[in-house]
Amino acid sequence: MLRAVANSRRALLSAAVVAIGALAVAIIGVFLTRPEEEAPRPLPTPTPVQKSVYVEGVVGAWQRINPLFAAENAVDQDLSRLIFAGLLRVGEDGRLLPDLAPLPEVGEDGRTYTFRLHPGLQWHDGAPVRSLDVAFTTEHILAPDFQGDPRLQAAWTGVEVRTPDLRTIIIRLPEPSASFLARFATVGILPEHLLQGLDGADLFDAPFNASPVGAGPYRLESATSVEATLSAYPRYHLGRPHIDVITVRFLPDFAAVKHALEQGDIDGIFLRQPLSAEQLASLDGIDGFVQEDLQRAVSLVLYLNNSQVAYFRDPNVRIAVSLALDRQTLVENALLGVATPSSSAIAPGTWAYDPSLDSPPSDPEAAIALLAEAGWHRSPTTGVLVRQGSEFRLTIRTDNDPRHLALAREVARQLEPVGIRATVASTSFTVLSRDFLAPRTYDAALAGWDQGPDPDPYLAWHSSQVDHPGGNVANYGDIIVDALLERGRTTSSALVRLDAYRQFQELWQREAPSVILAYPRIRYVRAANVTSPPFGVLFTPTDRFLNVHLWRIE
Repeated sequence: MLRAVANSRRALLSAAVVAIGALAVAIIGVFLTRPEEEAPRPLPTPTPVQKSVYVEGVVGAWQRINPLFAAENAVDQDLSRLIFAGLLRVGEDGRLLPDLAPLPEVGEDGRTYTFRLHPGLQWHDGAPVRSLDVAFTTEHILAPDFQGDPRLQAAWTGVEVRTPDLRTIIIRLPEPSASFLARFATVGILPEHLLQGLDGADLFDAPFNASPVGAGPYRLESATSVEATLSAYPRYHLGRPHIDVITVRFLPDFAAVKHALEQGDIDGIFLRQPLSAEQLASLDGIDGFVQEDLQRAVSLVLYLNNSQVAYFRDPNVRIAVSLALDRQTLVENALLGVATPSSSAIAPGTWAYDPSLDSPPSDPEAAIALLAEAGWHRSPTTGVLVRQGSEFRLTIRTDNDPRHLALAREVARQLEPVGIRATVASTSFTVLSRDFLAPRTYDAALAGWDQGPDPDPYLAWHSSQVDHPGGNVANYGDIIVDALLERGRTTSSALVRLDAYRQFQELWQREAPSVILAYPRIRYVRAANVTSPPFGVLFTPTDRFLNVHLWRIE
């Protein structure tokens, strides 16, 4: 009985298998006999993601893409800024911002700074960024055979750098210096793991300088004599840059840059050198681009020799010279409007600047009254001011920079109506510096002064700097000003510094040690679809890349 049931089940199973097989054949047959037009279509090829690319034209070419050797080459500076990062950055108004590390702890002695690197930092090759990299960089700056900027080496001389662990850097200065961090803790850091064993001379000529590895927002892909191509670094510690690729195109001169812009070969140009009226006008006709004049922290100064020229020892005479000048007209006539009129010894737009203490209006009548109080009266025959038989005549020395020469001539023209007869004499900057500014043998001199990223004006106006190589070429001295400048440069308190520099600006307006005329701007032309946060003060031209990771192409 059991055998019969089993046989019956086998029969049913066999029949089921046959039925299923027949059904499968039928189904396969259907697919095999589908009309050709109903055959499966191939999947579409994915469209490549379009990368955003920004191409900037610059005049010049790279030599060594290394932040320690970039001081004398503008293109090296630009590329180093994109590729490398420092411990800190300088913000739009000069305040310090974090970079590889947050703002440091300041010791009670005012000269010890403790940095802690952000966790997880990586070089562009994936190696970790360590405190040893910072120590390595400073050791090379201090090397006897260092071939970079001597000012950088001088600033780090006597500075002690310790690295108690892989993320901690302790920097101890020989004496308090509030400006040290802004000026020198922002230098790009080098990767020790790629450069260890090289001395100063070897580093200067190392292949690394043609294919550098940094920790900044962009990674170098290639650098030729024509252009450098950089790609966004995805692990950048401030966030992956929005623009995928930046290309820096090297061009010989303004004409080539402008032609590339007109042809649509580049998306922007940064014009470091002052332009002629014709060059500025030629940019206005190019559609699709936006022009901005970016503020610098460099002032144009009419230095008045306070000690060698008797009449400039009187502050009323110096103030009269300042009041006689219309700075807005100076900027429009001599600088083609590409400058900010100002009488402030601290750059407009910076954190220590007080706009209420800037640019008294031109007042020639008040100038004449002050000169009369000082004993100067106009000659009825020559129209020149005379005092005790001596005419008020002076020579304004300047260099051969067309901008400086035009400004000096406009100053002389504006001084004439108040009775001051000025002539202009120009030479090369080397001769101006060596033969007139250094020995302080001039009446008045027109030259530039670079404030740098920190507002500290000690080197320009403290009485200890009156002798060469000090920067106080006006030979100005005042014990109250000295005390304020000393306080401002030795305290780590931002509030104390702010108060010291506000008082300094008040005294500046009352004393007029010299005459600040304007702060030049730099023309930046970019495609209208390139957007970025607003630009602040450029302490160096490369500061236009301060927030390059936030730029977008719309």
